[in-house]
Amino acid sequence: KMDVVMAGDDVVRKKPDPLIYNLAREVLNLPASKCVVIEDSMVGLRAALGANMPCIVTPCPSSDVPDFKAEGASAVMDDKRGLGDGDDTVFTLKQLFPEGADVPNFEFSGMATAKS
Repeated sequence: KMDVVMAGDDVVRKKPDPLIYNLAREVLNLPASKCVVIEDSMVGLRAALGANMPCIVTPCPSSDVPDFKAEGASAVMDDKRGLGDGDDTVFTLKQLFPEGADVPNFEFSGMATAKS
């Protein structure tokens, strides 16, 4: 379920300014720690980090940063395997948002590898 959908036209300052993410968080009435940003660029990652929100990067062919994890991404989507931590561990959204958890789970060590 997508709780909030916003576009650049909804804010006066564009990324990498974190305004769009902070506004979405305010609309949802959630702390940044309970939000997850999905981005495809360094500019978007910087905006997410500026809003103090964890960010999952889904690189596209025009992505200009080979190592989003080193730049602060919580996880990076591998287009051939799925969502992972950059160290060959793949996880599911159910693992990212475990039942009863207060915040998203980005602790991957010891996590069972999901089948691709």
